[in-house]
Amino acid sequence: MEENENPSIKKAIDDLLDTSIIKEISKRNDKDFVQKLAIWLVRYILLISSMNESLKIDLEEVLINLHGEKFRKILEITEKTFQKIKAEEEKYNKYIW
Repeated sequence: MEENENPSIKKAIDDLLDTSIIKEISKRNDKDFVQKLAIWLVRYILLISSMNESLKIDLEEVLINLHGEKFRKILEITEKTFQKIKAEEEKYNKYIW
């Protein structure tokens, strides 16, 4: 991390590194990769939130502006995956009365 970075950005990166999802990712990847991922995620979050704040456009439109058709494909793939996971959870989370 660069010395002149804003302390709140450093804290945001540290907080992100302390989340359970990043900890799980770090189990499968090396420390340098996870550190870089956290830095890029914070940068990305700041960019997207700044675009929303200044342009007053919603998240999906910001992402389409940044990524175009690639965003639509990512959304399509991840939506199918999340729906499948949700269906599986609902299938096995029912109580027997």
